[in-house]
Amino acid sequence: METEFNENVRIQDDLYNYVNGKWIEKAKIPDDLPATGGFIDLDIDVEKTMLKEFDELSKNKVDDKLLNYAITLYKKVLDEENRKKGLTSLLKGVQTFDKIKTKDDFLNNIYEIWSFSQPLPFASFVSEDMKEATKYALYFNAPSLILPDKTMYSSPSAEALLNIYKNMALAVLTTLKIENAEELLSKTIYFDAKLSKIVKSSEEMADYIKCYNPYSYKKVSELMDLNLDDFMIKRFGQIPETIVVYDPNFLKNFKTLMENSYEEYASWAKVKSIVGDVQLISEELRALSSQYSNALRGTSEVTALNKYAYRIVNSFYDEVIGIYYGKKYFGEEAKKDVIDLVKNLIQTYKNRLSNNTWLSKDTIKKAILKLDTMKIKIGYPDKISELYTKLEFDENESLFEIVTKLTKIKNEYNSSLLFKPVDKSLWVMSGNTVNACYNPSSNDITFPAAILRKPFYSLSQSVEENYGGIGCVIGHEISHAFDNNGAQMDENGNINNWWSKEDYDNFKNKTELMIEEFDELPLNGEKVNGKLTVSENIADNGGITSSIESLKRIKENPDFQKFFINYARIWCIKQREEYTKLLLTVDVHGPAYYRANMQVRNFKEFYDAFNVKEADKMYLEPSKRVIIW
Repeated sequence: METEFNENVRIQDDLYNYVNGKWIEKAKIPDDLPATGGFIDLDIDVEKTMLKEFDELSKNKVDDKLLNYAITLYKKVLDEENRKKGLTSLLKGVQTFDKIKTKDDFLNNIYEIWSFSQPLPFASFVSEDMKEATKYALYFNAPSLILPDKTMYSSPSAEALLNIYKNMALAVLTTLKIENAEELLSKTIYFDAKLSKIVKSSEEMADYIKCYNPYSYKKVSELMDLNLDDFMIKRFGQIPETIVVYDPNFLKNFKTLMENSYEEYASWAKVKSIVGDVQLISEELRALSSQYSNALRGTSEVTALNKYAYRIVNSFYDEVIGIYYGKKYFGEEAKKDVIDLVKNLIQTYKNRLSNNTWLSKDTIKKAILKLDTMKIKIGYPDKISELYTKLEFDENESLFEIVTKLTKIKNEYNSSLLFKPVDKSLWVMSGNTVNACYNPSSNDITFPAAILRKPFYSLSQSVEENYGGIGCVIGHEISHAFDNNGAQMDENGNINNWWSKEDYDNFKNKTELMIEEFDELPLNGEKVNGKLTVSENIADNGGITSSIESLKRIKENPDFQKFFINYARIWCIKQREEYTKLLLTVDVHGPAYYRANMQVRNFKEFYDAFNVKEADKMYLEPSKRVIIW
């Protein structure tokens, strides 16, 4: 993204708006999107590229079996007459909930509900055991609420949003001629309100180490007052000894939640299931059922049908599509260059740790071991994961039937992992994803092909621009190994205290300073939550630090103006007010404006590059500047 600088703003007063202000002023947010700019524009570009590919590939049967399934599914979504055939199956599927009046009714139908991903009064899934990452564990959590976060139920907007949801759901139920629609909705809202009082907030969930609470299966069953033996045996072939509970308070209140409320739960599940699935039936129903999500995001139009089709296909065949995208659009020269860049940043981290003045030698040694064993994943995986080889369907079925079958396959595959060893070669992001990540359980960093483009990275950009872009992103992901969560996990991906008490106390003090730096910062009449965003703010801070030092290692007298200008450019975004409010409530990432403008104030190189003085608005007195890594 090339931007014309906003000369009405001094860079010393507002880096973000100097770099991005003119673009933001002129940019138009598409009616079906909550925002535009930065990551989103790259995502749109990838989507456009793959839509052209899909349209071309749709003309003939392709040789790649899995890609052919993806293209067939794409065409199914576009075929509205075929979609309508799925209504009978949808209505038949939700009749399960009409049978549930008591606990026994629930237990008799729980496996069927789970198998087809219909809403249960709890969530459960298999993932790496955070204390023994070579094995999988069964995790237990609360289900999702109607409003995006429990704190929103006490906000001024709660009533208005719930009314939008009720009106949308009533319109959908009425269109489908569902009996007793208003009664169903009344019970749905009642059960959801009851649920909202006993679950964790987004801020609480952000401290994911505290989500690791192992309970014996017997204790979980006792607290839930449910005999889940039959469900567990059908799902796993045996009963697991241990369940890791994300939210002990929810577990302890589950019995009370469900007491005399199984009919209310069944109504809540039926409504949520219908509202979630009718998009697969027709465009009319898709438009109706999108009204609530549009209100949350501030959008006014439904996503175009071809984009919707691509996104459904990508939700099942993302790795297949990502490998196709990566092989065609990501070059080996770029891959080699990025790997060199990653290695340079890791070496910089080691150097900085070796010279660290607030850690003991033993802690430094263990931190460097974590870097030495960190695995790098660039572009796209070399092989397809086993799951994708199982995602087959009968192309004569309706879209609803196909999606239901594929969902069941994914659920059963996830459950089949429980008693198997973890394959750490698997990727958590596909090659067509515009993002990057650190996986604490595998101690690896992933940079998909789709993010390795301008303004983040290009062979045609200056080295300073690349380090201000992808260099900071790479450093950010490495830093997650040492954020408030990652710091509690060792080189093998296990929760393990490898710090001395004094060192960890020092780290926690620095973490508190990062919370204070961002907490209560104003944005559009709202405030930033420093606790919710602390892990990402630590990572941003470490990303800039390591990228600056890495740039200095490979170039004498680098142009830091180019570095910081491109750093501000990668966070350029224009978003709707409703979406801004939503993100401030649920997103662990800080607002883009402060990721640029607050973070750079901590670095001497920024002050030197732009001659920032004490009277300037971007100035932060040295005693308040925070650098952790």
